[in-house]
Amino acid sequence: MRGFFYPESVAVIGVSPRPGNLGRNIVTNLKIYGFGGPVFCVSPRGGQFEGQPIYTSMDQLPQTPDLAVILTPAPTVPGLLEACGQLGVKRVIIESGGFSELGGERAGLEAQIKRLAKQYGIRFIGPNCIGVICTQSGVAVPFPILGRKAPTGGLSIVAQSGGIGLTYLHRFSQEAIGISKFASVGNKVNVGERDLLAYLLDDPDTTAILLYLESIVDGRAMCDLIRQSDKPVVVHKSNIAELSHGIAHSHTAALANDDLVVEEALKQAGAIRAHTVNDCINIVKGLTMPRPKGRRVVVVSRSGGHAVVAADAAHRLGLDLPRLPDSYLEPIQKHFRASVIKLQNPLDLGDLFHFELYVEILRGALSQDNVDAVMIVLGYRGPEAKPSREFLKQAGELCRKYGKPVALVILAEPEELALVSGLSGLPLFQAPEEALLALTRSASLADRRPREDRLGCADYIPVDVAERLERILNATGDDGVLELPEALHLISAAGMPVAPFVVAGDPREAAGAAAAMGFPVALKAVGVSLSHKTDQGGVILNLASEDAVEKAAARMFKMLPIKRLVVMSMISGGQEVIVGAKQDPAFGPLVLFGLGGVTAEVLKDVSLRLAPVDDVEAGAMLDGLRGADLLKGYRGLPAANRAAVLQVIMQVASLAARQPRILELDLNPVLVGPGGAVAVDARVRVRPQTSH
Repeated sequence: MRGFFYPESVAVIGVSPRPGNLGRNIVTNLKIYGFGGPVFCVSPRGGQFEGQPIYTSMDQLPQTPDLAVILTPAPTVPGLLEACGQLGVKRVIIESGGFSELGGERAGLEAQIKRLAKQYGIRFIGPNCIGVICTQSGVAVPFPILGRKAPTGGLSIVAQSGGIGLTYLHRFSQEAIGISKFASVGNKVNVGERDLLAYLLDDPDTTAILLYLESIVDGRAMCDLIRQSDKPVVVHKSNIAELSHGIAHSHTAALANDDLVVEEALKQAGAIRAHTVNDCINIVKGLTMPRPKGRRVVVVSRSGGHAVVAADAAHRLGLDLPRLPDSYLEPIQKHFRASVIKLQNPLDLGDLFHFELYVEILRGALSQDNVDAVMIVLGYRGPEAKPSREFLKQAGELCRKYGKPVALVILAEPEELALVSGLSGLPLFQAPEEALLALTRSASLADRRPREDRLGCADYIPVDVAERLERILNATGDDGVLELPEALHLISAAGMPVAPFVVAGDPREAAGAAAAMGFPVALKAVGVSLSHKTDQGGVILNLASEDAVEKAAARMFKMLPIKRLVVMSMISGGQEVIVGAKQDPAFGPLVLFGLGGVTAEVLKDVSLRLAPVDDVEAGAMLDGLRGADLLKGYRGLPAANRAAVLQVIMQVASLAARQPRILELDLNPVLVGPGGAVAVDARVRVRPQTSH
């Protein structure tokens, strides 16, 4: 990847002498950024541009360039890429559009360039992109005119959309946030976010990374990379509508929609998720300040209204507003002109006009042991401008001295904001909510678990059961769905607790099995078409005699298209939870946990992780539910056995990771109580062995 950012020479293919030619803009941008190496212009028509020759073909160049940039009509690209390969060019950026994004036969062009790249050992970015920028080397090859060089700094940007990428580039330049690398990846045919992320995490000039993605190809590998680095990674994932258009056969598949998977996987990896452009910009601004060690914030405001708004935002974001000691508050109170404001956190300084005291107020707040960050809301105009500017300078100095972030919300005229933007060396925010969001996301980095291993390293399935699991998985119907007895045998073989059950082929056999098992029992119809057995009369509970079992079984065999049924011991007490797993096309095996019944389906109160998981991750899944207190003993309800619940989560996750043929798995419900956890129903869909 380094070759894209640090070439010693560049060829721009598609430069012509005529005005309006986009290839000329690439050459101009290289000059704006101060690229010092030779730049060769190439076009079949030849000619000159700014006194330099335009070569008619690649084989006319005086030397083999380190990097070639192609901006010509899509049908010409395969031939030009082959010419690059024959000359020995190993790094190419294809900015031309008109490939698979248009659908139809254009996808064939992508197949051609993919094949040629493999043939000649070429790595290429694109097509349908605007290229790369490196402020250290002066490489800047986007085809829109950039106007001016972005300030050099530690932020690197990888964007699937060139337009969004340029928006970020320009906005961060306006905020005086320095850029290290920029890459627009377009269709991601050869080089994608995984390749660039791996490079940037090792790049000494990159201190923070922003990814703008509309699709994720290898989410598991991306999350592994993020997990193993201490560099902050902000991911703005858009295009959040459900992408998997296949029919969901299980509750887990329906609940684990694409954006929930992205959200939870990024959280598990330790990335920071952003949902809007403005949120992303504010989050990155927060990363330019010292990282808070916790979530304890002091709010200082010249406006009581903004103090209230800040308190609300802190509550929504999960920030703490610690109590401030009287020894800190009383000296401030003495300077108030009237005793009409009770000092607390947030600090309302609306009655204090001595700006020189603001410095001491900030110093005192930063010196508190129970304070991790300070937010200042400062509105001023006219004669207050001069002392306010002096305060901003000293705020930056105090931030650096104490190593704690100071988020500055400045309420002033646009001209004043432009004037003071660089005074403190700190980012400026326009609203309390923006500043507190930045502090919250930065503080979340302190919660990251330091792990050098890959995600999902734990395994809780006995190694000697693999052959038995494989035999059970092969007992599927044409649609890949295991019937209930086989599904129960599968999870039992994997070590999960299952309620005692027997399979019966007729009413009399069912009655005999129930008598041997002991009453009461439940009857469950067996059939792959019975996805909601209860709704179809396929489940009858609390049968207390042989006669009742035989009659109920007879009705079931008569009314439903079944050849078998399950006789299962009734498990009394406990609460229902759902534990499931699925294979995600981008992130691989996932495990899901939620409260059972309609709670998971209607309220979507579920937790999701990449599988497998250890006890810490499983515990976070349980604690992350809005209804988690129901499992911990609420209003007289007995608490569920936490260790047993976590064990089931870990075992389901291990089974999904161990057996990638399992596409969907539901244990719904699992009954949990003080004595443990037991599954009473299961549904499994399997990938046919021939396609594995």
